[in-house]
Amino acid sequence: MVAEKERAAEVGGLAPERPPGRVYLGTFLVAFATLALEVTLTRILSVTTWYHLAFFAVSVAMLGMTAGSVFVYLHPARFAAETLSRSVSMACVWFSLAIPVTLWFLCGVRLDRIYSAPGFLALIATTAACALPFYFSGVAISAVITKCPLPIGRLYASDLIGASLGCLFVLGGLEVMDAPGLILLCGLVGMLAAFSFAWRGVSRRERGFRGLAAAGLLLLVMAHAAGLVRLQPVWVKGRLERPQDYILDRWNSFSRVVVHRRRNAPPQYWGPSPVAPRHQRLPQHAMVIDGSAGTSVRRFSSPADIEHLRYDVTSIGYFLRPRGGACIIGAGGGRDLQSALLFGHQRVVGIDVNPIFIRLLQNEFREFAGVGADNRVSLVVDEARAYLSRSKDRFAVIQMSLVDTWAGTAAGAYTLSENALYTMEAWGVFLDRLADDGIFTVSRWYRPADLRESGRVVSLAAASLLHRGVADPSRHIALVTSGRISTLLLSKRPFTETDVATLGRAASGLRYHLAILPGSVPKHPDFRDLIAARTTGDLRAVVDARPLNYEPPTDENPYFFNMVRLGDLREALSSSAGVLRGNLNATLALLWLIVSLLAVTLATVILPLARRPFRGAGAPGAPPVLWSGALYFSLIGAGFMFLEIALIQRLSVFLSHPVYALGVLLFTIIASTGVGSFLSDSLPLSRRPWVFVYPPAMVAAIVVVRFALPLLLAAMVTAPLAAKITASVLALSPLGVLMGLFFPTGMRLVRAAGAGETPWYWALNGAFGVLASALATFVSIFAGISTNYAIAAACYLAVLASVADLHRRGGAERRAEEPQADPITEGADAH
Repeated sequence: MVAEKERAAEVGGLAPERPPGRVYLGTFLVAFATLALEVTLTRILSVTTWYHLAFFAVSVAMLGMTAGSVFVYLHPARFAAETLSRSVSMACVWFSLAIPVTLWFLCGVRLDRIYSAPGFLALIATTAACALPFYFSGVAISAVITKCPLPIGRLYASDLIGASLGCLFVLGGLEVMDAPGLILLCGLVGMLAAFSFAWRGVSRRERGFRGLAAAGLLLLVMAHAAGLVRLQPVWVKGRLERPQDYILDRWNSFSRVVVHRRRNAPPQYWGPSPVAPRHQRLPQHAMVIDGSAGTSVRRFSSPADIEHLRYDVTSIGYFLRPRGGACIIGAGGGRDLQSALLFGHQRVVGIDVNPIFIRLLQNEFREFAGVGADNRVSLVVDEARAYLSRSKDRFAVIQMSLVDTWAGTAAGAYTLSENALYTMEAWGVFLDRLADDGIFTVSRWYRPADLRESGRVVSLAAASLLHRGVADPSRHIALVTSGRISTLLLSKRPFTETDVATLGRAASGLRYHLAILPGSVPKHPDFRDLIAARTTGDLRAVVDARPLNYEPPTDENPYFFNMVRLGDLREALSSSAGVLRGNLNATLALLWLIVSLLAVTLATVILPLARRPFRGAGAPGAPPVLWSGALYFSLIGAGFMFLEIALIQRLSVFLSHPVYALGVLLFTIIASTGVGSFLSDSLPLSRRPWVFVYPPAMVAAIVVVRFALPLLLAAMVTAPLAAKITASVLALSPLGVLMGLFFPTGMRLVRAAGAGETPWYWALNGAFGVLASALATFVSIFAGISTNYAIAAACYLAVLASVADLHRRGGAERRAEEPQADPITEGADAH
């Protein structure tokens, strides 16, 4: 009881002159600003550098919160009762002031040459700058959660609910302002948190400093919004970006689109015919997405403006089906829409997940590009798979040309992210929306000596046909190539002799290469063996015999752009360019990230603890650090992240839209976890038998979700988006509530056991969560998303051993801290 009395005396000295609501509000605000900053940092880094480096930088930066928690642990005197308010408030001030520094590094430092000494130092400096605000928010949140005399469940709920709303704030904010401006707003929110916490022990001078800092940030936000101060990326994927070169700069939650000034230039081709006209100069605007993915908006006032599109291999499908309606997946700048109109289609549907493209075609470039003003064209903002799963229309041609390609090609950007368009389930939807004689065309990158994407596309086509019961896939597949581009033609019914003759004439006249033609044996052995498969077992044998990953992606493993197997890294190392090299870079970056996180976790958490001895629960002197407590918080941090990533990856494919996936899923998980934390204050989870019930209940819930969720998703694949969102929320919320019970209950258990090192437990929880985020991505890519469910269940099951030890050390049930008997709660009641 001595430890409890000391704790009560310590927290009793923090009787605030202001209501406890100020503390909850401050916690809410700093968590809100922290998660909003994290999400927006990812968005800017995805523009300025490649996806895998952005993933690396943000993951390591998030360990800044862990370092902040360690600081609280190592310097308890700075966060004693009489100084806690001032210390937390100042941490929020420094969080806000660090944000402009972070933004300067993000926009002004070149990050593309990481394999040179200067480039590597630039990456380290930028990562450190990104970590700086998280360090200060880590100090603030850790100190409040572990030192403040208010109910731990309510404090943690304030943290989680603030974080969940911070996520929604980014998604909505980027629709009306750019990412740099949103980052500066995060600083202002941090200043509001500082004022909310500053109720005691703050001198007039310090209040003046806070006021000046807030005024300075407000002026900076206003100057940026007015265009007086330009805070935009200067180096974009190694290129110096000059604002005078472009006329539009639009941001949203998953892209930045820059439109360059109009110029007369030769036609843009993806896979030009050797006889294509090249000496024309046509009015067009170049468009750049996230600094690398390129397309153009070309003038279309008459057919002569777009006649050159007949000479691109991406349009080969229209020679076979020039009528009957076309659907374009990835409207972009309108190029493929123009192709469909050129060949004679009277009904063209253009679908794009990015509303920026559709708005540009309907507004700024309505007359210039022509498609927005053409009554034959319907433009839809949606994800193609989701739209077509609900649609009843059928099309003669569904075209998907190089969707996501430039980012993926340049550096394997999509190796670390799932893609819902390139799975067997998605292609089943596309084939269902074809007319009886319809053709699905897919254009990807091609190299005769190294098939890569083209090989995987053919494998995916064969698997999709076999899954539909097609006896001979070779009669349904053609592949036409020109230069670096191949176009797959996948027919719902076998190609007729007329189709084959028409395709042969078109390819001959345009001097294309027919890599696969029905009725002929392909010259390339990989193509020959892939289309010769008559069963899924045959196809599996062919795929397993290849050094590259030709396995058909599924919703369970939707990583189409990952061409590298773990066992074939040596083969990949011999590739020096292209997609495979990008895949290798991304895979190696992920492996280095895992190693780095292990090292940083050791350096920032384990090594500082050597300064303070580990002792048993009954040792005299300072409160002990309990290994069972350390294990408890490490396991729930890792388990939470393995489960969260598995759920988000699985449901992202189901919702088929990055905005809804991030917004709805992340918000639901974090907010429902906050609800669980709040409810934990009223539940006797630290008493028998309940203390041994909630971990197995969590494991049982994971098992149910693992097997029930695929059934739910399959049953609702054609449901409206609103119904899908509702189902996702209902599926995630119970899990979130259960996950929310663990942290506050663990805090009660370790305090009842006499441990006084709660900031360290908070640090461990964060460190293992960040590490698990990288591990979970690795596991999903190479073992499948569902494997993460098993790992999460194992983590939560292992918590039982820690619970048993902590409960034993805490003594009998009457000594285990109940919510109403918790010194934290008692301190709150005193106010």
